[in-house]
Amino acid sequence: MRHLALGISALVFVVVASVGDASAQEGAGDTAKELAAPREQLSYDEYRRNELEYLAKRSRTALISTSAVAAVGIALVAPALVRECVRITSSASFDDLRCTSTGQVLLGVGYPILIGGVTGVLVTAIMLGVRKGKIRGLNDRIAYEESRAVRWDPARSMFVF
Repeated sequence: MRHLALGISALVFVVVASVGDASAQEGAGDTAKELAAPREQLSYDEYRRNELEYLAKRSRTALISTSAVAAVGIALVAPALVRECVRITSSASFDDLRCTSTGQVLLGVGYPILIGGVTGVLVTAIMLGVRKGKIRGLNDRIAYEESRAVRWDPARSMFVF
């Protein structure tokens, strides 16, 4: 029974991983289409900002998806942790319990899904945070370069407007 549960959980993990890879490959061509959509000439910084915003959007979607996978894993593991035992009433002793093996099967399927979901949440949350940080830095740099106030430009060693 345990081998069956491990086999089912491995199959579920492979299916979830392959669906994620297929959607990633499917959306790879969309990046160029979305980034090339504006007709005006973009500077490199603006192009990079658009690219990072698109990647942050994909990271946010992946974060939501892996959170859903982790929730499914919790939904399978939580009932399995509660022992499903029934007291046998026809017995003279109060210590006679009959327990089902449903919990072992749910744990065998739920733990790999839970671990995969939590790992995905951690990885995609880190990716989203890094990309959002790069966007903030790029926005600050663009705003600094576009300001019309007199400032010192260290790259050119002169005052610029």
